[in-house]
Amino acid sequence: MIRRICSFAIGLFIMSLGVAFSIVSTLGTTPISSISYSLALITNINIGITTFIFNAALILVQFLILRKRFHRKRLLQLINCVLFGYFTDLALYLVSFVPFDGSILMCAIFLLVSIILTAFGIFVYMPANIAPLPGEGCVEAVAVVTDWRFSTIKIGFDATMVIISLVMCGLWYTNILGAVNVGTIVSAFLVGFTLRQINNIYAHITGHEVNVVNK
Repeated sequence: MIRRICSFAIGLFIMSLGVAFSIVSTLGTTPISSISYSLALITNINIGITTFIFNAALILVQFLILRKRFHRKRLLQLINCVLFGYFTDLALYLVSFVPFDGSILMCAIFLLVSIILTAFGIFVYMPANIAPLPGEGCVEAVAVVTDWRFSTIKIGFDATMVIISLVMCGLWYTNILGAVNVGTIVSAFLVGFTLRQINNIYAHITGHEVNVVNK
């Protein structure tokens, strides 16, 4: 159990580093954070509050998808939101020490690092089977009921978050690109793809494939 908790915490922190790199890159927030940020821009409510509201809504979505297969353990995702928020603040502090000159090349490098860290964080913390972040929890719920690949659903889910954010900012904010930018769109398609490649590399090296879907 201790090993699982450590894997969960480490994976969550790695993922928070991915979010921090995406923010510093100035190319747009990560897809799963885009709606929370859109809500914050539109309502002027603190992003911590909008993140909690959005994640709580995602837990409700999981319940509607899984119904009888919704385990009470999934409610622990509410605690994860608080922990992830703390890790994100810490990660932003740590990343602030990484040299960044604002050039297009550095923006692209930070975006690439963000994608890799986000995917690797999911790869580490999801198999611990403690409780996913609500975003990954939704992807996992769809995978449970459809038997589709987690990484494939992740791509579609992230793309949907980006589209919703664009619509929200287009309708109720002064700038349609207020919460997302080119980096957000790139991440929407590449995080799931990168997760699949990490899993494939791990399977090739060890002969075992990690199952990120917990039924």
